[in-house]
Amino acid sequence: MPVSARAALVSLCFASVACGDNTGGTSGTDSGVTTVSPTTGTTATTQVPTTSDGSASEGSEAGSDSTPTTSMGTDTGPKLDVGAPDGEGACGCEFNYVWVANSAESTVSKINMETLVEEARYLTRADGMGNPSRTSVSLKGDVAVANRHGGLVKFYADIADCKDTNGVPGIQTSTGKNDVLPWDMEECRAWYIDFPTSNQRPVAWTQGQIQSGSCNTTGEKVWTVMSEKPGLFPGLGAPGGVIVSLVDGETGNIDKQITIPTFSGDSFGAYGGAVNLHGDLFFTPLGFLTPAKLARVYIDNFAYKIFDVPPEVGPYGITVDHNGRVWVSSNAIGQVGVGRFDPELETWDLVSGFFSGAGLAEGPGDMMWVSSNNGVNSVHIEDLTLGPVFNTQYFIKGVSFDAEGFMWAVNYAETDDADNPIEPELVMKVDVDALSVVGEYDGLNRPYTYSDFTGNALFNVSCNAPR
Repeated sequence: MPVSARAALVSLCFASVACGDNTGGTSGTDSGVTTVSPTTGTTATTQVPTTSDGSASEGSEAGSDSTPTTSMGTDTGPKLDVGAPDGEGACGCEFNYVWVANSAESTVSKINMETLVEEARYLTRADGMGNPSRTSVSLKGDVAVANRHGGLVKFYADIADCKDTNGVPGIQTSTGKNDVLPWDMEECRAWYIDFPTSNQRPVAWTQGQIQSGSCNTTGEKVWTVMSEKPGLFPGLGAPGGVIVSLVDGETGNIDKQITIPTFSGDSFGAYGGAVNLHGDLFFTPLGFLTPAKLARVYIDNFAYKIFDVPPEVGPYGITVDHNGRVWVSSNAIGQVGVGRFDPELETWDLVSGFFSGAGLAEGPGDMMWVSSNNGVNSVHIEDLTLGPVFNTQYFIKGVSFDAEGFMWAVNYAETDDADNPIEPELVMKVDVDALSVVGEYDGLNRPYTYSDFTGNALFNVSCNAPR
């Protein structure tokens, strides 16, 4: 989508009280689409939990859609090129970076979208053993990274925000791939939380409050989920539930935590997460764990719902479209490629015709792009018809989009018997109209990012005008 068109959408979003409201789902008529009704495919359990201090959570009844306490609106964060609400002037800001986790070396790369230069690389845990994967970008453009082996960290996108804290005059921060500073020297790390777990994967920013007519947001929060009990090995949990945390994005303090005993924290536990317009969190496990569940945690009162996922869908990637429906890519070989869940009707629509087993993201023209081991398939988010396919010889682990409508595709490089990469470890910039690569960066180290690593998914659910 051209930047000018996106600015128009943002201006419309500021002017509309119903900006981003859910419209509900419609079942497609394509032969590859199956609709699963609530009685045959979805079972919801609800609960109003207690907070981390043991007191009862205040707020609406579990599962209600009352007005949340966080203010949701348009995106005027300082990395976004948008027009001012009154149509005069512009913020002059844009999403500038792709944030890709290098799992093997416990770092995250900050790659400039225009120049395709890696401007910084940061350790995600002091001991270099975090094994990060999921990254999430806020409306300000800052990134939060979850370490599979435990720990959540935030980095500033704008060096002007970095704080002089290490005792050396000036700001000391990484300047590129080969300049990873020691933990105690890096000053663009905003905060780090050492979660006591051996398995932590989902991470997702909420919108916060948007300051109308500015490039500022306040009150941004970060969701993360970990296994309740540690497993025998790093990266794995043990039998028991999961612990959901809501973190203050500015301070790094944990605002609230709840334990969900009915969502298994065993093995890989919670695998991926995404938010809707209200800032509610949705998360799923890895697909081969059956029966799979979809959890929703309400940000206003920390009530939650647990839904059954149809057995044809083995969950892997997860995202929310601009109409508030949850999309789950399938890891179930030979069945469906992706499932769409309507949280209001509590129904699933299943789309067959391809295999996924990787990430997904909504792009321009109401198309959902679902990555796989031989390219990226597309599905229309309304009628669920199959669209163009971006073919490549690489195994695309994750996809995301930028403000101009380019798709960013992260390759999961295969390795030989000695654990050496036999494919380029790269991220590609793709023109989805021409289905061609227009740029790439080949300098990563075991990239394994397939969450919202550009911030566009959060923008989509926050400000993309309803159709």
